[in-house]
Formats: sequence, C-alpha cells, structure tokens
Amino acid sequence: MNRLLGFPVFLLLVSGLQAEPLRRAAELLAANDFAAAIPHLEAALEEDPANTNARFNLAYAYQSAGDDEQAIRHYYAVTAEEPELTAARQNLAALLTRTGRLAEAATEYEALHRAQPDDLRILLMLAASSRGSGSPERAVPAYRQALALDGESLTALTGLAETLGELGRTAEAASYYLKAAEIDSGAEQALPGLAARLEEEGEIDPALAVYRRYAQSHPGDAAVHERIGMLLLEGGGTAEEAARFLERSVSLEPQPVRHAALAEAYRRQSRDEAAREQLRLAAEADPGDADFRFRHASALIRAGDHEAAAREYLGALEADPGHAGAWSGLAFSMFQTGNFPACLKALQQAEALGALRPASAYLKALALDKLQLYEPALAAYQAFLAQPSDMEDETWKAQQRLKTIQRVLRKR
Repeated sequence: MNRLLGFPVFLLLVSGLQAEPLRRAAELLAANDFAAAIPHLEAALEEDPANTNARFNLAYAYQSAGDDEQAIRHYYAVTAEEPELTAARQNLAALLTRTGRLAEAATEYEALHRAQPDDLRILLMLAASSRGSGSPERAVPAYRQALALDGESLTALTGLAETLGELGRTAEAASYYLKAAEIDSGAEQALPGLAARLEEEGEIDPALAVYRRYAQSHPGDAAVHERIGMLLLEGGGTAEEAARFLERSVSLEPQPVRHAALAEAYRRQSRDEAAREQLRLAAEADPGDADFRFRHASALIRAGDHEAAAREYLGALEADPGHAGAWSGLAFSMFQTGNFPACLKALQQAEALGALRPASAYLKALALDKLQLYEPALAAYQAFLAQPSDMEDETWKAQQRLKTIQRVLRKR
C-alpha cells in the first residue's frame, strides 16, 4: 500500500475498479477543487474501505472544503489503521485544536512527540493544548522539554511562566518571566502584575527583584519606583535605598502619599528637617487628609514648633473631628504654649472618643495642676498611676506631686 508521507501530496495508486474514481479524484485535488473530489473519493472507499491513501485524501478534501467534523472522523480512521502516519496525525491534531477539542488534540500531540521527540513545534502545541484543556500540570513538562531544545524560545518561556502562575507557583514562574524579558522587551509588560502577585503571596524578595528589573528599563514609571520604595520601607531593605526610589517617584509624579513615604525614609535616617519638608508637602497637597496633617503636626512637635503644630492639628480636626490622636496632639501643643484651659478642652474631646492613653492622662493632671485645680488634679494623677505604663520618670514625678497636693489639700 502506498503511504502518503508528505502533505499535501496526492499520489494515489490506481488499479481495477478503483482506477477511474481515484484518477478523477487526483485530478480534482491537484486542481484544488476539493468539494468536487469528495464524491469520487467516497466512491473509491465504498469499493475498498481499507484504502488508507484514499481515506487520507478524503479527510484532507473535507478539511479543505471546511467540513472539519467529517475530516476529523476520517483522520481518526487513518491513524487507527496506520498509527505511524505522521501527516494524518498532524492534521488531526490541528483540526482538533481548531475545533476546541483540546484534550483530544493534546493526546495526538503526545503521540507525535513520541515519534518526533526533537520537534520544538510539536512540544509547544502539546503544551498549549494541555494548558487550554484545563491540564496545566500536563503542560509544564512539555514547556520544559521545549526549553531544553531551545532555551531562548519566547513562546516556551512565557508559556511556562504563565502556566506556573496558573498553578500558583508564582515564585518559580518569576525566573522565566525575567528570562523572557531579557529576550523581548514586550514581555516586560507582564512584570508589574507578576510582582504584585508575588507580593500577595508574601514573596517579597522575588517581588522586589521583578520590580527592580522592570524599573531598570522603565525609569519613568513612578508607580513602580514608589512600590519598590514602599517594600523596602516595609522590611525589604535600607531606608537609604528606599529613599532613592521614592525620590525618583516624587520627582516624576509628586503625590501626597509619596511625599509621606519619603518622609518616613528620611526619618529613619534621622534626616528630620528633610522629613518635615516632605510631610509639609503632603499636607499642603491634600489639606483634607487628616492623617497627612496629623503627621506633619507631630513632626513640628518634635522640632519644638508648638504653635505651628497646633495649627496643623486644628487642620487635621477640621478634616476629621473624630481623630483622637489630633485632639491629644493639640492638647500637648496648647500645654507647651501655656494655654492650659485649651489643653484641657482638647483632652476632654480626646477622652470622649475613648480612654486617654497614659501620656495624655499625665498631661491632663499636669494642666489641672498648673491651673491649681488641686482636687481634680489629684484625681487625674491617681487615674494616671492606676494605668499600666512604662513612663518611669513621669510615674515617679506623679507620685511626688500627688503627695504634695495631698498635703496642700489637708491644710485647707
């Protein structure tokens, strides 16, 4: 029996009763008149159902005429009769892929791979059909074998990276994404999304590596520089390194949150003046954000500028009257400027929002003491001392002051 080893080839042996239909079919196939060739090939098969050549050409004619299901049926019959007929299996696999029968296609590509283990295209199709049929674990070894044949195959690199990602093996996928990006800059577009997934999975070091790779070739991407700086601040590196990325982000696209993050990087380096400036810029850029103004006010407190701090605390409270920290900060500012009644009013507001912290409880006692309101001061000192606190110096001072006030009250 003549075997059709190439494709498309239409060399059919003719003899006996088959001679005329096969001869006519061969002429029509050669003229690419596939629809007209089909009846002649069907007639030949009725005479000789075992004629594999005729069935192959009939399958091809149906395929070329657009009748995929009939083509698939006949290709299956050919491969069952002659499993080693590669051309039939290739066409069958391609049709199964085109019609969405990917699990069946994967089976055919596996058979083709066994016959042609060094064919890169077959491995890639095996991997793609396995993945597309919902079997990504079946695709992984195919992609790996493809890379063993061609370590710079972009299709294999990106396919393996994406498949590993689908399997939840994101950290493993990262190296393949990075390799793909080295070969083709277009593959870099997947890197920020990959890094974000690594973050979600707690893989901070791999995430930083991916972000850094992207930032090298995209120095104008402010968001990526910001994210690197944030991750470094959160524990992935030094404050100095975080500041470099955040400075770049701020210079590209200044935003309040970036100013605030850069301020934190400066604070950790004890660059207090630079930190205050960034907090000022954050607060000015978004004056309606209570937290930015609160942080700026607290930085002013540390610098000893209590009047400016009080203004910022008031601004924070305009934005959020329920900000207990701003009420406490305002109280401290008022105390430092000698406005003890205003200090007590602010503490009253803070206390209405929840129990005073030890530092605020001590401040309340001091303010009452300064106003010589000894009985409420006595109660305030006692309330402070009743709280657990690591304020050793203030605890000792409160104890001594308590004794003094008690003596004053006994003399009355």
